[in-house]
Amino acid sequence: MPHYPHSYLFVGPTQTVDIAGPHIQVLENASGAVLTSTTAFSDEQKTDLLKSGPVRCAAVDREFRYLITSGEDKILKVWQLDGLKLLSERELPKKPTLVGFTADAQTILVSDKFGDVFSYPFTYVPLTVKQQKDALSSHENPSGGQLILGHASPLNAFLLTPDEKYIITADRDEHVRVSWYPKGYNIEMYCMGHLKFVSAIHIPTFDSSTLISGGGDPVLKIWDWMTGTVKHEIEVLETAVPFIAVRTLKRKRGSDDGEAPEGGKFRRKKGSGKKQEADKELMEAGEDENVNEASGETKPEKVLVIRRIQSVNSDSGPHIVFSAVGTTAIFAFPFKADVTADDIKSFDFARPVLDFSVVDGKTIVASLDGEWVSEEGGMAEAKDNNTVKFLKISGDQLVESTDSLTTLVLSLNSSLLIPATAEDVKKLDLYSELISMPKYGSDGDVEGEGDGLPPSNTALPIGAPELSSSETAKGRKGKGKIELSKKELGRIKTKQAVLAKTQEMEVDGETKKEEDEEPETKRARSEVDGMTGA
Repeated sequence: MPHYPHSYLFVGPTQTVDIAGPHIQVLENASGAVLTSTTAFSDEQKTDLLKSGPVRCAAVDREFRYLITSGEDKILKVWQLDGLKLLSERELPKKPTLVGFTADAQTILVSDKFGDVFSYPFTYVPLTVKQQKDALSSHENPSGGQLILGHASPLNAFLLTPDEKYIITADRDEHVRVSWYPKGYNIEMYCMGHLKFVSAIHIPTFDSSTLISGGGDPVLKIWDWMTGTVKHEIEVLETAVPFIAVRTLKRKRGSDDGEAPEGGKFRRKKGSGKKQEADKELMEAGEDENVNEASGETKPEKVLVIRRIQSVNSDSGPHIVFSAVGTTAIFAFPFKADVTADDIKSFDFARPVLDFSVVDGKTIVASLDGEWVSEEGGMAEAKDNNTVKFLKISGDQLVESTDSLTTLVLSLNSSLLIPATAEDVKKLDLYSELISMPKYGSDGDVEGEGDGLPPSNTALPIGAPELSSSETAKGRKGKGKIELSKKELGRIKTKQAVLAKTQEMEVDGETKKEEDEEPETKRARSEVDGMTGA
């Protein structure tokens, strides 16, 4: 019988939060026993839970007291882990791409597919008057969220710097932006250089001045994020490609996975909705690659999408660990100035890695797709049926850790598996990023405005050095430097101006206080230009 995979695993000092499909379980680390679970909810509670669909975004606070989740219904839920008590629910304006807590857990941050980041207070107070859409945000906010910043394309990742004075964001149009927090209208720096989407960013725990970013490019970029300069690049494509097990068909122009803009619709060809569903069904490694050429269909292809980047300490020094969507391996390399592709080590699980996290800075917890079907049409030929494994780095090698929370691992791989139907598992759409992230031909932006180029369904080959189809990349060609297009600059400047004016009016009585809280490291742009040009 099929089971829900472990979509998210948050391992704390004494407890673990396991999210599988729409369900949440809180476990005791020492015994592996279930402390509380949504599977034990009343029928009424279960009905409400299942209406939300699978959990798409989740995060726990630093003290491991609270959990936030959001599903298909765009409802942000705040849970108290002790007893798994639902504290509040609030409606989000658009489908979120990422959620997170600030260090004190008093503020919740949410990014969405329209490129905005909103903040919400931990304690929810329902609005008595409907909040009106302002000139800056892409949409109305039904729960009174405070707009922090906005991009011109879907946001894939964000993080707060360790001192929480800056927020770093990455989008589908190759942009990595460093902005002040919480006054996001002040842009400190752009880290420009990616030619494809950016899907993962990370600040190493052992070097807060460094940012590592990756996505669809064949390299991971290592930045000095304050100056926007690339310190190093490491080739990862050739290492990752042999482990890409899940392939996908090209997404046709106009069949974006995002939501339609306010007051408008995406331009789609007749029948494109059915075609997109067919594409998703074919996005499995078990499908026959030899698609009938006479029908005009293309073959499923490998796509590189970096899923997650994290820091790990080991007996051989600090390492960076990363994964990619649909690959059967996790990868690691030493954190050093002259690192090369030859330094990358891998651990092959023989089935796709869904996600991973790091416990106590040393142990890697990997969640695997136990329902995956191989190219031959059978279940994956792994050494065992375990869908959760613990790894560590020993002597620069990734090895399985057999002495870490043994009872917990045993429970996660047996008694804690939650039954599901084949249809339930299919609805999880575990590899949707392989379709939604890449830009094919003349994809328009999230507002559906198009770019004026002739239609094209030709995708760039995996890791190709050619420029992507976005306006940003097109604006770079032949200029010898990285720059934003006039259209993008106009949008960003307009949003900055409106947001600055709005926030100044809101905090007019606290201007002096806010000035005192501005980042001490803020410099004039001319100073930064002088540094980068030196």
